[in-house]
Amino acid sequence: MDPSITSNLLDFGALGLFAAYLIYSNVKTQKRLDEMVSQFLSTTETQEKAHAAAEDLIRTRYDAIIARHESQRQSVYNDVVKKLDDHTRTLISIESLLSARSQVDPMATRPDF
Repeated sequence: MDPSITSNLLDFGALGLFAAYLIYSNVKTQKRLDEMVSQFLSTTETQEKAHAAAEDLIRTRYDAIIARHESQRQSVYNDVVKKLDDHTRTLISIESLLSARSQVDPMATRPDF
């Protein structure tokens, strides 16, 4: 501190010393609070970065799950379409065989009893 301020405070006796103590205490408290705020801000920034990283990880997993589900759904759809096409072809061939048999003499297909 400036020597003139110190001498002025000492001239006021105990009240001056108490004022000096309050000024000193206030400066120290303010420094400590500034350090605490700085530490709190750095901790908050660290937590925000960790949260963003976790969110990106979750988003990546979600996208992968959705993509896998979509590919499975498309695969099932393609299988169903293929089976329907196969069954349609089978039904068409059965129908053509039945229509060919219906042109045969109906008496020739009856068993003799």
